[in-house]
Amino acid sequence: MRGELIYARALSSPRVTDKFGNSWQYHSRSDDHSKVASWCILFDLLRHSELLRKHIAHGKVGFGINHVMNDYQNNRAKALDMVVCTPASSGFAKRTFFDLYKDYKLALTHDELSELVSLGDVRECAVGTSLVAVEAKACMTEHVKAIPRLYDELSSSYQVVNGDTNSSIAAGYVSINIASSFISPDRNRRKLKGTSPQVTQHKNQPNPAKLVYQKIQQLRRRSNPNEPGYDAIGISILEIRNDGTPASVGPDFGDGTRVNSSFTYDAFIERLSTIYNSRFAAI
Repeated sequence: MRGELIYARALSSPRVTDKFGNSWQYHSRSDDHSKVASWCILFDLLRHSELLRKHIAHGKVGFGINHVMNDYQNNRAKALDMVVCTPASSGFAKRTFFDLYKDYKLALTHDELSELVSLGDVRECAVGTSLVAVEAKACMTEHVKAIPRLYDELSSSYQVVNGDTNSSIAAGYVSINIASSFISPDRNRRKLKGTSPQVTQHKNQPNPAKLVYQKIQQLRRRSNPNEPGYDAIGISILEIRNDGTPASVGPDFGDGTRVNSSFTYDAFIERLSTIYNSRFAAI
């Protein structure tokens, strides 16, 4: 899989500028990281599902960004980061998946770019029926404090996906930061040029990151479309200080503890591909 490395590479350079003129690799009030993560997920899913590529080539399927899904059972709505979908009657838009690569300013290797080009004309569209709905979240700092909100947001996401179209594949992805320090934009709401930022120290890492990981594993999962829950959950271990130094993804929490094999990014993509191939073979 290539997505994790592309994601970390993207977050290695400043991408978001705040109202004070400061440039950040990650900003909690921007959806840039979610868009990039969702792009990476779809890139790998396209690479690994021949059926999805065939559906796209035949004009049966496209993608949507920030699509609002409606939970009819509980009368609530939520925008999902990215969906793979059949097109509505208004059809396809001009923007393509390749255009998103340029819009998101992703740095791809020669091999990655060649693979992207080989995927053909993957086009954005007005959403008809959602087939795959992706919610991407990140826990970068104040891990213990962030757990309740993160868990609630991810729980509400699968409930909305299930309540909108129960056959839609609900996919949740979470990146967890294990860096020992982090420069938080929320704690540095001022012009930083010529001054030293306030640095948050993550004491006792990786224990706080592990607490987030343990909570994410408690999210409800399902084995068939008639049950509530996520169809697939992926977890990546990210190290980012948000100080301009490169971000990285690693195989463990820094102490030898690895993500359970059911939740690794590779297993996540493989499960999405397998379910898609089975659930939507008749499209």
